[in-house]
Amino acid sequence: MFALLVAVMAVIAGLVLWHLQPVPAPVFTLPDLQGVYAGMVRSDGTNDASVIDRHHSSEESGYIVPKACEPLFEATVLNRVPHEALDGVGTFWAIDRSAVSLFSYRFRDIASADREYARLTRAFDNCRDVRVEVHAQPAGTGLLSGMRQDRAKEVPAQLGYALTTGDGTELAVHVLAFSNTVSWQFRYEPVSGAYTPLAARRVMDSLADQMRAVQDLHR
Repeated sequence: MFALLVAVMAVIAGLVLWHLQPVPAPVFTLPDLQGVYAGMVRSDGTNDASVIDRHHSSEESGYIVPKACEPLFEATVLNRVPHEALDGVGTFWAIDRSAVSLFSYRFRDIASADREYARLTRAFDNCRDVRVEVHAQPAGTGLLSGMRQDRAKEVPAQLGYALTTGDGTELAVHVLAFSNTVSWQFRYEPVSGAYTPLAARRVMDSLADQMRAVQDLHR
């Protein structure tokens, strides 16, 4: 009887420990990503998000100098779909004279998304404070400046950088790595003045909140 009691207690303890183990957050499906963007409305309360199909996406002509900095503008200015991306969802906002694109690409797994984000961070580390020329529309030439925030507990990795041209035009990009997705926010601001990333950061924080909410539905 004593041995049986010990065995039963061991089984119960094992079940308790199993239930206490953290459940991995589910990766995003395309409908999940569409659900995320359903909540990303403009200031007027409307939303025109659409699915990005890599088979019906056309690249823009152009190139970046130096070549090592090209990954930083592939998904935005050059409209190139990341090599390992499956599909994505995006939206567009026009704010006064500025244009803002927000889109997320979905990858097969977290490791694939992490590889894409790591590729961008390597390019950024090599190009920060370097004179970069964007030979595409919108074109620009100037010093690349920015910051990166590495992944921490409950905080997704983010990367932000901007190219300020001679006439003050800003080509600004903000990147967010979350689960099996990588998201880009591209701002074209044809007005002079110092660029501040606060608005872009708030949009990405809101996007991350939407992603957490959709993940919580599957837990």
